[in-house]
Formats: sequence, C-alpha cells, structure tokens
Amino acid sequence: MSDPAAPPPREITEDTPLSSLSEAEIAQLTEKMLQEPSTRTKLIAEITSLSTLREEYLDGAQSVVRQIDWLHAHGFSKFRRTARDGNCFWRSVAFSYLDRLLHSDDIPATVERFRSVLHSKEAGLTLAFNDDIHKEFSEHLFALMQTIQDFGAALTTEDLLENFLQASDHVSYYFRLVASAEIRTNPEPYRDFIGADIVEFCQSQVEAVQSEADHIAMMALCNGLRIRLKLATLSSHVQGEVQESDVFTIISPADAMDKDLPPILLLFRPGHYDILLGPS
Repeated sequence: MSDPAAPPPREITEDTPLSSLSEAEIAQLTEKMLQEPSTRTKLIAEITSLSTLREEYLDGAQSVVRQIDWLHAHGFSKFRRTARDGNCFWRSVAFSYLDRLLHSDDIPATVERFRSVLHSKEAGLTLAFNDDIHKEFSEHLFALMQTIQDFGAALTTEDLLENFLQASDHVSYYFRLVASAEIRTNPEPYRDFIGADIVEFCQSQVEAVQSEADHIAMMALCNGLRIRLKLATLSSHVQGEVQESDVFTIISPADAMDKDLPPILLLFRPGHYDILLGPS
C-alpha cells in the first residue's frame, strides 16, 4: 500500500538544474531524450553556403550583409545551421570539439591530450555537485572520442555527426556541468560579472536545460576545457567599413591546450548560435 503522505514525483522540466537531479531523475530524463529520435537529425543541419543567410538580411540590416560579405571574402563561406532550442551554443561547441579531433594531424595523440584534460576535471566536478552526476553524461563524450580514436581518418565528418546526434543532449549537458563546475570552484574571475549568488546563477543560467549561454558561460567552458573559441557576431550596429575586430571575438585561456588546432568557430546572431566553417 502506498504512503498517502509521500510527495508526488517531481516533474523534470527545462528549468530544472541538472545538479539537483537524483540518479532516478537522470534515468527519467535520459529515457525522455531517447524517446524523441525523430528530432535528432534536425539538431545540426548539413553544410550550406553563407550566401543563403545573406539573402535573409537583404531587406533588413545592411550592416549584417556587409559583415557576411566580409566573412565570405576572408574564406568563411560556409556554415551549419543548428536547432533554435536553447541548447544551440552547447551543442555547436560539443560537435566542433569532436570534429577537430577527427581532423587533427595525429588523431590518437590529440584524443589522448583532450581526454587527459577531461579526466583532470573529475575532482572539480565531484566537488561542485557533491557526487558523480557528471559521469552519467561524460560517458557519452568519452565513447565518441574512443570511436574517433578507433576509426581515425576512416570516419568522415558526416559519420561523426550521425553518431554525435544520438548522444548530443548528453554531451551538451556535460559541457554545461563543466562550465558550472568551473564557476562554482573558481568563482573569482566571474563574481564581478554575475551580480548574484554563484550557485543560483549556475543553476538558473548554466545548468537549466534550455538556458542559453552568455559570455560568462562561454568563458567558463573555455577555461574549464582549456579550449579556444572564435565567435563571429552579426550585429546591426556596425557602421562604415567592416574590420575584423567588428566581427570576431576570441576567447583564449592562457593555458589553452589546443593552440596547434584551429579554434572552434561559431556564428552568433542575437539569441542563436550556428557552426561557422573556416577556410579549408
């Protein structure tokens, strides 16, 4: 007989902080994600010309058109659209993170280097969340890295994308936890920009499933993973001739371990991130 005083099961929504989930609730969330396979292929689209995006702005902000023309003239002529679901930054970084491994000169050595950095974050993640919640998500990232290491150059980017889309939410959530743990365990570089309780900020602005990334979260993720990010921002406020400084913002930690690789490239429009492709 059930206990009439027992509280009803908690509903897990996009606003539920990941750090508050029990093992049973993580299993519930995972099952829900796996029940939606039809949406997987729509999360990251095929490579397309940046000129298609230009056409969307022809009747609008001409400063954006000029910035797109600048990008195209400097070899940034293609991109991948990502789903507008509040998770576009995290998913774009996660796929780009893995795709760089696949195209590195020495795949086994590069995978091992990236894996070593991730392992070095274990203690901080456990300290931040008082348990090993992150392992429920990191195992999917490690599995993809192992696939890259096992198959090497025989694996194409499209093969990787197909595999990634099956684990996209798990890997993206793990990157959220890395960023949150970085802020929680090393708050000083971020405290002045947050203006609120650190834990409350992390729960509502980083860990909540559909909270989009701001500059603080981006910095925390780059610092946590020791990776470089190059963000192209399309702004309607740029006047006159477009300069590189008008377009690109670079986040490069002092201890970045990926300086031998091209930085992760993203294309930002207010409220949305896509994956930008650099000169081949």
